[in-house]
Amino acid sequence: MKKALDIQFEENPSVPKYRQIIEAIHQKIKLGELRKGDKIPSLNSLCQQYRLSQDTVIAAYNELKSKGIITSQVGKGYFVQNEHTDYKHKVLLVFDRLTAYKEELYDSFKEALRKDGTEQIFFHHNNMKMFQTIIEGAIGDYSEFVIMPVDHPDAIPLIRKLPDNKVFILDQGRKQYKDIYPYVCQDFERDIYRILKQNSTLVGKYMRIVLVIRHQKSHFRDIMTGIRDFCKQQPIDFKVTSDLQLFNIKPGDAFIVVDDRDLEFIVRYSIEKQLHLGEDMGIISYNEAPLKGIVASGITTISTDFARMGKSMATMILDGKKEKIDNPFLLNLRNSF
Repeated sequence: MKKALDIQFEENPSVPKYRQIIEAIHQKIKLGELRKGDKIPSLNSLCQQYRLSQDTVIAAYNELKSKGIITSQVGKGYFVQNEHTDYKHKVLLVFDRLTAYKEELYDSFKEALRKDGTEQIFFHHNNMKMFQTIIEGAIGDYSEFVIMPVDHPDAIPLIRKLPDNKVFILDQGRKQYKDIYPYVCQDFERDIYRILKQNSTLVGKYMRIVLVIRHQKSHFRDIMTGIRDFCKQQPIDFKVTSDLQLFNIKPGDAFIVVDDRDLEFIVRYSIEKQLHLGEDMGIISYNEAPLKGIVASGITTISTDFARMGKSMATMILDGKKEKIDNPFLLNLRNSF
């Protein structure tokens, strides 16, 4: 149902008219005269009714959209989306995909933001076309944009379409975006080197380190560089493979795996060949998960603190800061290494 807006503009306004439109809509929502789902006047009808410029009404409606108070539907008009008018932030979260640890990140962000904001989350699944659709469809609708970018050269000019002062980079993309946007990210190269260095005595039990990666994404390349630098310094033999079925596995190998499918393969292999994890063969798996503490008497993991990452990003937004935060890795040492 379409609702009229009875706005009493000041004759000699000390407050711009677009702000008066915003305040009028806020008041009607607070008084219950406008409710979620109610249609409000179009740009043209409000311009004609009060002899306003279109720029004035657009400025008001865009700010209301960015705070999540109203929404627009192509060919249908503008509608009340949220009856909570006191929120200062409506944040777009763009994640690559949902996993157990990304869910932990999301829950932490949402909990920290909820006192003064709301969020919507979309997933691009590392698909550039999907990423483009999400970014271009979000322009003008949010107060801040928190993005896990696609590892693609066209991602930067696409993100540039958003207001620079409203963009934040999350989890990945530290090297590519550090001179452009604030971020809370992992430093894959530095942290894998640091963790191996701190545990060099344990690493010394093994004849070589084998990194198993299925893709050549930028952060995987950073992991490779960090491990290679450590191995050169030790020295210890270092190998990289994308296919364990074609790799000549030997006793004394220590595997660092990113994909859980490769983790499963190595655990099965160790059982079949009667190789004892932590003695004849080592495994370090990326990203903590509850089952990794149980599988094969415990899988050693390297993982960033995703709950801390989410809270840090939400706090940065709420405090109005533009920081560059490296979220540290943690080593969960178990029987597999």
